[in-house]
Order: sequence, then C-alpha cells, then structure tokens
Amino acid sequence: MVVEAGLHGLVNKIFRHFLRLTNNFIFNFTAAAADVTPKLDDIEIIYQSSHYLVVNKRNDVLINSNHGEEVTVQNQLRHLLPHLANPSLTHEFRFSHRLDFATSGLLCLALNKRAAGAITKCFTHHHVDKYYLAVVRGHVAHDLIDINLQIGEDVRAEWAGIRMVSEDSPHAGHCRDAHTRLLVLQRGLYNDYPATKVLLKPTTGRRHQLRVHLSHLGHTIVGDYTYSNRCDVSPHRMFLHALRLAVPSPLDSFDVSTPDPFSEGDPRNRWVAVETINSLDADSFHRIKFGRVCYEVVR
Repeated sequence: MVVEAGLHGLVNKIFRHFLRLTNNFIFNFTAAAADVTPKLDDIEIIYQSSHYLVVNKRNDVLINSNHGEEVTVQNQLRHLLPHLANPSLTHEFRFSHRLDFATSGLLCLALNKRAAGAITKCFTHHHVDKYYLAVVRGHVAHDLIDINLQIGEDVRAEWAGIRMVSEDSPHAGHCRDAHTRLLVLQRGLYNDYPATKVLLKPTTGRRHQLRVHLSHLGHTIVGDYTYSNRCDVSPHRMFLHALRLAVPSPLDSFDVSTPDPFSEGDPRNRWVAVETINSLDADSFHRIKFGRVCYEVVR
C-alpha cells in the first residue's frame, strides 16, 4: 500500500509537469502564430470628422519611418485612406501626438492646418484628457498615486536616444517636469507572478513618461524590454495601451475609447484578476482625475 501510494504520488507529479509543459507549448505556439508581422490593413478607425481622425494603433508599429518598405501608421493610412494623404507634408499626415512603437491604442490626426493648430493649443494648455491601461509587475500597494517626478534622457552612450530616466538618476541629462496619476483597477497574476492592472492619466507628455514613472515605483510594465534592463522578453507584447482620448477642440470636441485589450478572455495575456479595487467605469475616470491621493511621489 505504501509503495502504491508513493507510485500514485509520483504519477501525479509527472502528470502535472506534463500539463505545465503542454500549456507552455500551446501558449508559445499560439502567441507566435497570433503576433505576426503587422499588415497594411491592421489598423482600426475609431472616429472621423471633417477635422480629426482617431485610429486604434496596434502594438509594435512605428508611426512613421524613412524606410518606405516598413509597415507604419503612415503607410497604413495611405493604404486605407489615400485621399487624405498630403504629399507636401513631411510624413503625409498631421499626427497630433505620438505613441511609442510598443504601445497600442488611440492616436489622433488633424485633417487640416486649422484643426492642427486648434488641437496643438489643447495639448499645450493641458486641456486634453488621455488615459492609459497597463499591467505592471508586482502588487501596487496604494490605490491612487500621484507622481510628480522630472525625467530626462539617459546620457550613457549605450542608452543614448533609447531610454529616459528620472531626475534622481546620476545618468539623467536635462530634465523636464512630468506628472502622472495612477489608479489601481485589479491586483492579480501575470503568468502566475504578482501583477497589477492600472489606469494611468498623464497630464504632461514627456517621452516614455509612463514607463519611467512606473519603473521608478518598482513596478515595470509587463513586457517592457527597455525598462526591465532588456530582461522581460517572454510576454507577447508590452502591456501599455492608450485607452481613452477626450479632446475639447473648439472645432470639434470628441471623447473616444477602446475596449480593454488586456482582458482575461485573451489567452495570450496570461492575466488573472484576484481582486478588483476599481472597475473600469465613469467613477474610476473621475477618481483618477479628481480623487484624493493615497500616496505621492516627488523628488
């Protein structure tokens, strides 16, 4: 009986190990098959008027490039909406703001010179509300965080033009003000490791601002190769998405959003929520903008 019990336990261990290997194989195969090279039609129009166009950019796509053969947002738009391309412009379209290569989500373009001037003023005077979703490593302890921390370029030769750092880094070049608010939505697990889904609201628009601020907190974005010191390579993408954009332009006001791309329903995400602190609803958008801060990060 003892031998039988021991054998049964060994068989169970072997079976569980086999299941883990099988699950990992299925996940890696699915991710590899799903994350194919971007195509020209791999872009979604969210909003269009006579003044503005808002698209949902997929992850791992540049906005524009000097290499004509690359699939970029510029090339995708020229393919999809050729009548809107303006050859007299450097990159054919008036992009009102930027998204990093690895970041997905809402990207706005002005369709004429007057509209471009109007939305530039909105951004300059911080009248535009931008909201991002991210899944970060570890469990964020405080539910609402206000981060006021300048950032600047990393002056080290190996990171020049690639990485930014917070003002307290000895490698920081010229720093500029950067302000981000963070609201915890859910705490859970990414690939069986602690992770947190957060809503982010930047009120400034510095390069890599959200990625630097989260890294400074000790909660690097899942899949952020650059700010994980080139270590986080297993996720199928970087888990940062421009979720909502509200623009009060005098020419054409709009408030648009996309679904959550980091849901538990997509097996590639490997995300499981354990507890929900705030739902992704109007109350959360109000709280991140106006709510009383639990924790503040300043220099």
